[in-house]
Amino acid sequence: MAPIVGYLVEGKDGRHGDPGTGYNYVLAGNGLFLETRNGLLDVRISLAEAEVRGLSPLDPYVTLVHGKVPSGLLQTAVNTMWLYPEEELYLAVVWDGQRYALKQPPQERSTARVSYEVVPDTVLSLHSHGRMHAFFSETDDRDETGLILSLVAGQVDQWPIPALLRICAYGFFAPLPFREVISEDGPLPIREHTSV
Repeated sequence: MAPIVGYLVEGKDGRHGDPGTGYNYVLAGNGLFLETRNGLLDVRISLAEAEVRGLSPLDPYVTLVHGKVPSGLLQTAVNTMWLYPEEELYLAVVWDGQRYALKQPPQERSTARVSYEVVPDTVLSLHSHGRMHAFFSETDDRDETGLILSLVAGQVDQWPIPALLRICAYGFFAPLPFREVISEDGPLPIREHTSV
């Protein structure tokens, strides 16, 4: 039986080691990476930069298996967030087998917390902080332990809404530019959050 975690080396003459069924650590010429995929995402994120002589370098990437999330779906999510300016809100972009869809699962909301039911086939998890700033909390870090994209929006009374986007891969996190995962078929109702 193959192990869940693999340990690989990106040599000049190819890749060496035993791959895992869940994810792989890959030592490359420019550092340590984590690679993994599921039916929705295929990712490689940098865990630590380092010069490792004699190995080939790698580039991080994030690929959505079914293409980027339509910007119109994000606009619908923001419109929903505007309905709850004083509370946190959770939404999920899911793959329904044919296209991306926005879901609002049963949840309990307050000004500083939202608890919700996990929605199967979620590719992008979105939650708002009401009028607070956008930031990923320790609770978010504990909740987002699988392979998923995560967006947090703050100050939902602004336009565009300040937000942060990241890839979550089994307890590791890496920031992402919005256009890496959101299509360019329309303007974005969010902007990169830069200050607290």
